[in-house]
Amino acid sequence: MITNDKSIIFEKFGEKHLEEAVRLALAELDAERIHCPDLPCEDFSEQLTGILHWLSSQPFGKAALCDGKLVGYLVFAGPWDGFFGDVKGVFSPLGGSAFSYEYKNRGRLASMLFASAAEEFVKQGVFSCALSRYAHDEETLRSFVLNGFGIRCSDAVREISDFALSHNSGDIHFAELPPEEFERIRKLKNGLVKHLERAPTFFPTDMEHYEQWFKKEDMRVFAAEADGEIIGFISLEDDAENFITEHDKMKNICGAYFDEKYRGGGTAQGLLAFIIDTLKTEGVTHLGVDCETLNPNALNFWSKYFELYTYSFARRIDERIVL
Repeated sequence: MITNDKSIIFEKFGEKHLEEAVRLALAELDAERIHCPDLPCEDFSEQLTGILHWLSSQPFGKAALCDGKLVGYLVFAGPWDGFFGDVKGVFSPLGGSAFSYEYKNRGRLASMLFASAAEEFVKQGVFSCALSRYAHDEETLRSFVLNGFGIRCSDAVREISDFALSHNSGDIHFAELPPEEFERIRKLKNGLVKHLERAPTFFPTDMEHYEQWFKKEDMRVFAAEADGEIIGFISLEDDAENFITEHDKMKNICGAYFDEKYRGGGTAQGLLAFIIDTLKTEGVTHLGVDCETLNPNALNFWSKYFELYTYSFARRIDERIVL
């Protein structure tokens, strides 16, 4: 067990660290599976190797070594303009960081790696940063919270073979919309935009991205209809916010909204049940969802049926600082 911080050296994360970094990343994934057994039982070595190969070319990444052995790493991609505000920002995706279970104080190791990486990106005028971590890694999560990060969103998953919900909702009809009918949910989509702009979420909308949403080629839209009017929708995509969502037998919920008059009566559960029954016939084994934890309505609903397995954190650094 490594216990002495003074034995740790930090260097730029690069290709030479890939093999050991993948090993550390897989160990963290295995630990999360203990708490979230619905995660796909898949070897994600190839996906993690690809992510870390890409990240090794990014400017802000640090590796922590003890006696020449990698014990942790934290790599940020970017920077991008207008990242959670009007400043430059960087992001570390799931798998973009990992901390060895052989290190006695992994929280301390995470803090030291963040300090080393942040010192460099702040010097380059980057004042917003975000990262994604496993939801049940309490030691490192606490470390990032104490370093000024707040939770912004989450990914959740469910293995659907034993997922049984009823979609008998009286006069409400459930169906999958063909792409040429996606415009029928525009009113509801506008409602979602306005909802996210209000307290406590305060999410602005990029209108160019908003219009492109209706034209996504890999998106599927399922709708609830009453009296000839669409009263709710749930959209699915093949991939979502992290490498796990790319599993070939997993689909991902990336949008949902229901008319306020039809909330609380089982309409959302009914549409979700219809989607699950549809996916089962297609051989899909897992369903994921990403939601903003800042949106209490969404978090309350999805956490009833799905297990959270990631949290994404964000921190805004005071741009008045000069290094």
